[in-house]
Amino acid sequence: MAEEQSAEKTEEPTQRKLTQARERGELPRSPDFGGAIVVLAICVLMFLLGGQMLEGLSSLLSSGLTFTRAEFESPQDLPTLFGERLAEGLWAVRWVLLCTLVVALLAATMNGGINFSGKAAAPKFSKLNPLSGLTRMFGAQAWIGLLRNLVKFVAVAVVLGWVLWSRRDEMLAMSRVFFEPMVAAGTELALITFTLVSIVVAVIAMLDVPYQRWSYLRRMRMTLQEVRDEMKDIEGRPEIKQQIRKRQRELSRGRMLDKVRDADVVIVNPSEFAVALEYDESRSSVPMVLAKGRGEVAAAIKERAKNAGVPLVSAPPLARAIYFTTEIDQPIPEGLYRAVAAILAYVFRLSALDSSLETPEIPKPQLPDDFLFDENGDLMKGGIQ
Repeated sequence: MAEEQSAEKTEEPTQRKLTQARERGELPRSPDFGGAIVVLAICVLMFLLGGQMLEGLSSLLSSGLTFTRAEFESPQDLPTLFGERLAEGLWAVRWVLLCTLVVALLAATMNGGINFSGKAAAPKFSKLNPLSGLTRMFGAQAWIGLLRNLVKFVAVAVVLGWVLWSRRDEMLAMSRVFFEPMVAAGTELALITFTLVSIVVAVIAMLDVPYQRWSYLRRMRMTLQEVRDEMKDIEGRPEIKQQIRKRQRELSRGRMLDKVRDADVVIVNPSEFAVALEYDESRSSVPMVLAKGRGEVAAAIKERAKNAGVPLVSAPPLARAIYFTTEIDQPIPEGLYRAVAAILAYVFRLSALDSSLETPEIPKPQLPDDFLFDENGDLMKGGIQ
């Protein structure tokens, strides 16, 4: 039962899956939205500028069918003349062309967005499989498309029937008038009919847009296992993540070791631990931990300290206490103030030492019982240092 539930596509699609689907050319598009909006925009434009364009095209047709004697005698100029007539024709319908381009781009943006996909243009031999074709023909999407087309057909038929019935007297009267008034009246009737039909189709397409979006997201849903697999792909394989963490530790260790040269003292446990401290009254009233480590890291800290001339002081209990209680770039805890102050005082006296003076003895500060740790980080019993 648990396996069946995990196989159900109950999870919303991730952005990565949506991006991959977009690269394949899969978008939530309504197949009729763009064409309906473009036709509607052209009909509106024809209502506004139809007379002007009709005059331009009429003039172009008249001039295109009229030839002068010079043009007949110079057939070599016909290509140039044809080019001029073509340019004039394009200029006469410039607003239609421009409107079509702009509205088509806007409609595509509203209908899933503009997308260029090479994968969608590539041939897919799987579409030649007759079984897959039958599945597409009798699938849920095919039935929904059939229903949408039936609704469009009925709506368009109703609109056409209503227009023709309401204008039946005008249509009968057209046959009794001269040619030019008949053409004008027929053009007006055709334009009204196309506009009403395009409005109906556009309304149906607008209702189809949110459905296509909902259906698309539903198809893109993922199972829990698919989400987990995708997260693994994004985060990478365990060995790769381990290499990344190792590299990050190396970079962090390098930055930490660079700070050792700014330390005032490095307190060491000769066998394993090393802690670099800085005491700068202008920055903090409490000594700060610049670096700490054990094993190879401790050896690297001590090596850096020697190269930078930073004194090393052996105080094993104090080195362990600071290592296990304080993080890098953090002040030492209050319980270690007295012990660290003794070490710093020794270092400062050592730096000011004159050759005629006796070398001071290395201090062995006493630590509170709750700061006595063994090499494993466990509190030592009986306060043994």
